[in-house]
Amino acid sequence: MLVLSACSVPPDDQAGDPGGRDSAETSASPFPDIQKVDGVALEARIPMAVESAQARGADVNFALLDRETGSYYSSDADEPIETASVSKLFIADEVMFEAQSQNRPVSADELATMTSMLEFSDDNAAYTLWYRYGSSEIVRAVAARYALRNTDAPGDDQWYNTETTPSDLVGYYAGLLNGSGGLTTASTDIIIGMLRRSAPVAADGYKQHFGIVDGLPGETVHAVKQGWMCCVSDRWVHLSTGTIGADNRYVLALSSREDIFYADDMESYPDTAVVDVSDDASALHARDTLTGFVSMLFPDGRIS
Repeated sequence: MLVLSACSVPPDDQAGDPGGRDSAETSASPFPDIQKVDGVALEARIPMAVESAQARGADVNFALLDRETGSYYSSDADEPIETASVSKLFIADEVMFEAQSQNRPVSADELATMTSMLEFSDDNAAYTLWYRYGSSEIVRAVAARYALRNTDAPGDDQWYNTETTPSDLVGYYAGLLNGSGGLTTASTDIIIGMLRRSAPVAADGYKQHFGIVDGLPGETVHAVKQGWMCCVSDRWVHLSTGTIGADNRYVLALSSREDIFYADDMESYPDTAVVDVSDDASALHARDTLTGFVSMLFPDGRIS
């Protein structure tokens, strides 16, 4: 479903069948097809990008908010997905909110842990703060403060299995920036500052600038939090979320589920919790899909 509107804030897990598409044909499909979208309005580019991603074995959903004009664009933005590392945003938010509530500064140690968690997507740092601040209760508290109606705590108490939607993530960033989620400007600036320093390579060696950063080379300022994991119902999960522009004018959240793809028909799937997938061919294919999707939405390499 494609939604186009001009509101200030936007109001199952499906099993994939890797054998359901011809792998060689999927890999060879032209992508991103920039010529196809050249000179076409954004409203028309959206379904083209969705269709091109599907030809690669991926279902990509997204939401985009222009905070200046209130314009909102989306495609299946209420479709739930596991957050993977994007839930680290919620952990950091709760750390800052608790410090505010207790009228104390965040300790230097916790700021360092947050830096590792947000800039380098360090899982060990996330576990430290996750258990210290209440684990799944973190998600429930943040969802309540930001009125995230489709964000749910993980059933197994593992932060990466938190569920959310692109529309909720756009709503989260919007609330973070306008203060409606409860954080002060100073607290928000700390989080946004860390996201603007997102490292090209994560702590586990994964190249984490797919999607927003690599797909918008003409935008020099962005604050991003990425997520990735494999495999959920035999599919890759990738998310690219954040703000674009020095004034954080644009908020963009993308999610994708992509069939596992290996050119040599390898059948074993990587577990990103225990395996280094930094050079995994299937992971590269999935990252390129999300980056290419952004490129088809914005073929000039910038949003405006």
